[in-house]
Amino acid sequence: MNMKILFVPLLTAAFIFGGLFIESSAFANDKKEPPEEPTKKKSAFFPFRGVIKAVDAKKGTLTLPGAKGKPDRIFVLAKKVKLTLDGKKTAFKDIKAKMWVGGRAKRLSETSVEAVTVNVKTKKPERKKKPAEKKEE
Repeated sequence: MNMKILFVPLLTAAFIFGGLFIESSAFANDKKEPPEEPTKKKSAFFPFRGVIKAVDAKKGTLTLPGAKGKPDRIFVLAKKVKLTLDGKKTAFKDIKAKMWVGGRAKRLSETSVEAVTVNVKTKKPERKKKPAEKKEE
């Protein structure tokens, strides 16, 4: 008799707790996964720099030589382009071939690129040197 008294509550407890764990694991699959964050769009703007190969005032374009084995890069100037020559505002007519240029362009399509900011230098700009790291002894 003692065995029955001990066995019945233990068996009942096993069914109840077993059912709770089964229920909780079944509901665990119903939880919604957090929505994936949309991947960042690649910016349409990109920097450019190099030596001007050609200037076409009629078309309003600047041509920079392409990398090895690639075609020349042609930049059409935007209507509201920001043009500077040695740090001062300038007109497009003052820009000549063989000058150094850097700026920001916007990709309109796979073949069309529009220059938004054009900074022209008459001399090759110096590269900024990274500060030397101090070594501790």
